[in-house]
Amino acid sequence: MYHVIARGNNREIIFLDPCDKEKYLEFVARYKRRYNYEILAYVLMENHLHILIRVDQTPLSKIMQGIQQCYTQYFNRKYKHVGHVFQQRYKAFLCDNDRYLATLVVYIHQNPIRARLLEGLYYPWSSHKEYVAGNSSLVDIDFILNILHSNRSYAYRQYLDMFRDIHAPQVPPEVSLPDETYVGRGDDKKEFNTINRLTWDEIVAKIMTDFDVEKEKLLGRCRERKIVTARNMLIYEAISQGVLSRSI
Repeated sequence: MYHVIARGNNREIIFLDPCDKEKYLEFVARYKRRYNYEILAYVLMENHLHILIRVDQTPLSKIMQGIQQCYTQYFNRKYKHVGHVFQQRYKAFLCDNDRYLATLVVYIHQNPIRARLLEGLYYPWSSHKEYVAGNSSLVDIDFILNILHSNRSYAYRQYLDMFRDIHAPQVPPEVSLPDETYVGRGDDKKEFNTINRLTWDEIVAKIMTDFDVEKEKLLGRCRERKIVTARNMLIYEAISQGVLSRSI
C-alpha cells in the first residue's frame, strides 16, 4: 500500500477545469480494471493529487506510469501544451501499518479545507463523498471502515467523527512542503528505499503546521481529540519515514 503524491511540473496547474479531473479519474478506473489494484482514498487539487493505493502483482511504478502518460497525452492535446505535465518524480510512502490508515485517509480528504477552498467539506473531487455515501465503484471504502469497526454503522460514525474533529490548519501562504521524490521505475521496494527521508524535527514541524497545534501538546500527554489525531499522524509519518520502529 502506498500514499502517492504527484505534482504539476514546476508546481503548475494540472487540472484546469472539472472535465480534466473527470478524465484523470477515468484513467485511474481504466488501469484499475487492467491491473487489479485498490484505491482507498484520493483527492485531486489544482496542481497536485493524493492517492492511497493498494497494489497487487503489478508494480506501482507501472501503474502510475500508465495513468500519468495517458493524462499527459490528453492534457497536451486539449491545451496544445508541449512537454511534461507532471514532475518526473513523485512521492510514494509505503504504508504497512493499518493502525494509522484511517487517519491518513481523513488527512487526504482534508486537503480542500487546508487549501481554504470554498467547497470545503463538500469538495467534489475527493473520495470523501464515497465514504459519506457508503458505496463507490472506484474506491474500496470497506477496507478502512473495517479497520475502524466491524459494525458498519459504528465505523461510519467513527469516520465522520474523525473527519469533523480535524480542524483546518492555518498554513501560511509562504510555507511549502519539501519536494517529493520517487523514482518511477524498477522494483517498488528498491525505489522506496531511495526516497529522501525527513528527519524527526522536520516531521514534527510539518504536523504542527498542518494541524495547527503546539509542540508541547503534540509531544505531551494532551488527550484533546484534535491533538490525538495529530499525534497519530505524527507517529504514522515517522514510521513511514523510518524514524520510528513499526513495533510501537
